[in-house]
Amino acid sequence: MKIDHIHFFVEDATCQRDWLVQHLGWTWVKQINCSDRTVEVLRYRDTVFVVSSPLTANSPVAEYLRQHPPGVADVAIEVPNLAATLHHLDTPPKPQKTISPLLSKLVSASQQQEPSAWARIKGWGGLQHTLIERQPLAKSAPTSVCPCVSKGIDHIVLNVPTGELEAAVKFYQCLFKLEKQQSFNIQTIQSGLRSQVLFAPASQLYFNINEPTSASSQIQTFLDANRGAGIQHIALQSEPIVPTVRTLRQRGLPLLSVPLAYYDQLQQRLQLGAIAPVQHQEWQQIVEQQILIDWQPKQPESLLLQIFSHPIFQGNHFFFEFIERRQAVQGFGEGNFLALYKAIEAAENSQQQYASAASPEGGN
Repeated sequence: MKIDHIHFFVEDATCQRDWLVQHLGWTWVKQINCSDRTVEVLRYRDTVFVVSSPLTANSPVAEYLRQHPPGVADVAIEVPNLAATLHHLDTPPKPQKTISPLLSKLVSASQQQEPSAWARIKGWGGLQHTLIERQPLAKSAPTSVCPCVSKGIDHIVLNVPTGELEAAVKFYQCLFKLEKQQSFNIQTIQSGLRSQVLFAPASQLYFNINEPTSASSQIQTFLDANRGAGIQHIALQSEPIVPTVRTLRQRGLPLLSVPLAYYDQLQQRLQLGAIAPVQHQEWQQIVEQQILIDWQPKQPESLLLQIFSHPIFQGNHFFFEFIERRQAVQGFGEGNFLALYKAIEAAENSQQQYASAASPEGGN
């Protein structure tokens, strides 16, 4: 499973392009004006993002936005042999039915800078996947000049309704030949969720799927806002993470706050005999930038460092994550996982309190 590009459907592609360039430092590649939509293409090191907005009411983008808020509509996958991939989708192991309905037939192109062939299939919920077979030189494009940027996508997280986790996991295991790794059952004071980590060994990409375990779960909040299953967040490889986060803050990107109690708990872990994973100066920088940090007791140099943005779209809860893996550490730390959802919970509570105070009925 190799990501070709991520496609966002939004109300105003040009406005969203400017926001992404300003706050994330992405490179604008080109604008494509179609009869029914405006398309903006951006690049962030090895990652291509496409942003589209409708020009007509009959546009597929307009149709999507009638059903969902702005967000990820298509996770496009590069495949080495499209015809063979489509044959695999049509002939799954018995007694399973066809893996995924074909939304558009195989299309071929001869231009050097275009896909040699592509087809679109239905994913989970309202998500689609464009399958792309590319020419060898098809992805040459300008590289960002910003020294602190993502090198690619580390993982993608899909939220599904209660009771759909197992079926969604089997669907994507079969569709993209992903392997099961960790599973989590996270409980906070207010809510809970179950999560299954899937992994593509060849591309080192993680595809995680969550389902809520309570009506007040942050996952349920996303599902309600998105009006169904959808991509909750995308994690971008960001090495080194400390200067990356510093640059993002300077650009004005809002990032989730981490309570100081989180670092107090880590200090207690060190006081109980754990080996410090970083030098004191870097530890102070991590705390200052509010980056989550996790490590293995027997391999403290194998670090997982993460930080998360606030939602970037109006009316949706989609956000970005920035992640650094040291010493090729794999998987996810349960401590960071729990801390993330506690931080999301706190941010949602803060937003609700603000909205209540600002409304005519709220506040005194």
